[in-house]
Amino acid sequence: MKRSRKHTSHWFLIFIAAVIILVGGTSIIYHEIRKPVDSAKSQSVAIAKKYAHLKTETDFSWASYDDTYYTVTGTSKQNTPIYVIISNNGKKVRIFKQSAGINRNDVLKKVWNNYNPKKVTTISMGMYKKKPVWEVGYMNASGQLCLKTLNFKNGEVVRHVNNI
Repeated sequence: MKRSRKHTSHWFLIFIAAVIILVGGTSIIYHEIRKPVDSAKSQSVAIAKKYAHLKTETDFSWASYDDTYYTVTGTSKQNTPIYVIISNNGKKVRIFKQSAGINRNDVLKKVWNNYNPKKVTTISMGMYKKKPVWEVGYMNASGQLCLKTLNFKNGEVVRHVNNI
């Protein structure tokens, strides 16, 4: 009887150790993967505070077209809702009032109504041909990835890539 209890407790301890190692390892990997995104976010928020007088940050996203852009959404010190779009190198900062174009929810409604996706995978704001745009990635009815780029000012589709 003692031998089987000892044997059982031995396997139980091995199981607990394996779970701890698995959870710890997964946590470390997750944090390592997130480092570049977290770094880009903190740098972008700092730039937005400096140049756009950002008071509160409500969202962060990035988009890659010809170049990578980081967008900080929030309010200025004057309580104006704004988007701050920052180039990858941090040298170009563009500030747009949210009221100057279509918002995230309107973009999503347009994509859902016009393209009937299975799932929207991403939505981000950036610059395309020197104009502010929304980029929406989604899975179509066939399960293929599609991208729609919509003009921020009027919501017109300026670029589409289907069935990637």
